[in-house]
Amino acid sequence: MHWTRLVILSALVLLTSPVAVLAGEPVAIAKLMTDPQPYHLKVVTIQGTAHQVQILADAPVSGPRFDAQCYFVHPPYTFVLADDTGFLQISVAARPPCVSKMSPAEPPAVSEGDRVAIDVQITVTHRYSEGANRPTIQALAVGIRRLGN
Repeated sequence: MHWTRLVILSALVLLTSPVAVLAGEPVAIAKLMTDPQPYHLKVVTIQGTAHQVQILADAPVSGPRFDAQCYFVHPPYTFVLADDTGFLQISVAARPPCVSKMSPAEPPAVSEGDRVAIDVQITVTHRYSEGANRPTIQALAVGIRRLGN
């Protein structure tokens, strides 16, 4: 009986939570920016247009370099996603396979002007400046889908 109540209560809390957003329901960027804390460490879907796509340079290697270094075919990159309500910088992590430096890198999954839906993991950090709490939102892409223009 106790377990049944616990399961039902947990399900109700999950279903009524404002962050119980399914990975198909887009969240407006303005809503995310206005009140980011409920989305902390959650995966949400946002959609808009990609701008300022920038491949990140390989981090400098400290210590001796070896010819057998590993470079990702899909390097990390960032871009700005804009919707009708605002904009947010999106980070995309490097993906395998890992090859020699002589192999060409693949282009990013998005290009300037692409309309996309992105599943992002939101991380909210806090910085205190001039006596005010200023949240910083980091969005790491975990899935990218192109939308029809």
